[in-house]
Amino acid sequence: MRVALLVVGDEILDGSTTDSNSGWVCRQISGRGASVVRTAVVPDDPREIGQGLDFLLQVKPRLLITLGGLGPTRDDLTVGAVADYFGVRLAEHPDGARIVSERYAALAEAGRVRDTSSPAALQARAKMALLPKAAVALDNQVGAAPGVWFDVKERLSVLNLPGVPSELKYIFINEAGAHLQRVLGTGYFRSATIVTSTNDESELSASLAAFDEKHADPAIYLKSRAKRFGKDVRMQATISSRGSDLDDVIGRLAAAIEGFRSELTSASIEVQSVTFDE
Repeated sequence: MRVALLVVGDEILDGSTTDSNSGWVCRQISGRGASVVRTAVVPDDPREIGQGLDFLLQVKPRLLITLGGLGPTRDDLTVGAVADYFGVRLAEHPDGARIVSERYAALAEAGRVRDTSSPAALQARAKMALLPKAAVALDNQVGAAPGVWFDVKERLSVLNLPGVPSELKYIFINEAGAHLQRVLGTGYFRSATIVTSTNDESELSASLAAFDEKHADPAIYLKSRAKRFGKDVRMQATISSRGSDLDDVIGRLAAAIEGFRSELTSASIEVQSVTFDE
């Protein structure tokens, strides 16, 4: 199943914030046996967000996930820009309004925000409850902005997640699970790290190419992992398998490891260890 990610935020592009969210989401998607096939990073600008969506939809993803831009301030524009792109109107969403109200009440009681009646603050908070009418508001028990899930059409769903990592992870794990299951189904991902006897990545090149030619399998991905040069360095490769049946995933991974081992042996390179990643 194909997934695309749109990271939104000027702070990512100017380097003041390092994007850790997309890597985490990619790992979660892989763990479900699906594939993130394209990502894009755009500033907090509706036109740029639209162009990012144009780019991502070229690969026909089943699920489009946006990261960032769900908060109360003037530059939090993601939900509105995505809705406009798909021709969907925003309105006060009952569940969204309830989530925002309850979260601010809880935060005020805990002394984490002021219990304010300022019209400007209340308007900014109400902005986070403006969602597509048919959307599902996803509770956010870490921050205040709801996540958003809506089915744009039969084969395209959108998940809007906040940019604060702890909030994003809470919503993804605790609130989006049923929707992800419905769209992506049940899947599995397993990987292993192979340590070889060579300290030169170029010596692995022929073995990698031979593996690709003889053991072509779209469910298998093999990649060398060079980090530095040195006499004590031993080149590593990661190999992974994904699919909808766990036994098949494990079997394909084992066969792929043996296939790569055979190619390395032909090139007089030893496999020093194989570690199955958690």
